[in-house]
Amino acid sequence: MESSAHTKVIILDKALNLFSRKGYASVGIQEIVTEAGITKPTLYYYFKSKQGLLEAIIAEHGAELLRITRKAAEYRHDIGMNLTAILRETISFAHRDTSFYRLGMSLFSAAPETAGYAPGHRLRRELVALLERLFIAAAEDHAPLRNREKVYAETFRGLIETWAALSIDGAVQREIQIDAYLQYRIIHQYLYGIFS
Repeated sequence: MESSAHTKVIILDKALNLFSRKGYASVGIQEIVTEAGITKPTLYYYFKSKQGLLEAIIAEHGAELLRITRKAAEYRHDIGMNLTAILRETISFAHRDTSFYRLGMSLFSAAPETAGYAPGHRLRRELVALLERLFIAAAEDHAPLRNREKVYAETFRGLIETWAALSIDGAVQREIQIDAYLQYRIIHQYLYGIFS
């Protein structure tokens, strides 16, 4: 049983690395099995298909991103604190799980007719829904948020996706230090846009 669990972990890890570097559509089953040192029947036994493998990766890694977003989005009557925590935690996640974050970003922007679109879209919809609930709760304290919660959730999700992606880009890291002060400035500029 331990060998079985170990094999699954290896397949998931090798596939994630390949998908992250080359893009989901560009990686074939043969490349995955060669990299993992297994046979095609073994991959099909555990995941049924390349799509099943992608969905398993998203379920495993996406669960952590959802967990940290859900926790940071628990409204405590300080929307700035919540948004700062979500940005900080997303950037931290992107650094801990860079391969998955890069894969997620490519799936979030995939064309609807591609195989990677549906699983990536589901994860992004869940992340946006958490933000929307935050803005709905905050609208009780801040009238300007009312009836715009969906728009604010989408724009904020786009903002944090961009800054987290920039934070793991080596060239950008050499030019811009995305430290606590810059994160504070990003959130306050965003809030100024909402409340002005």
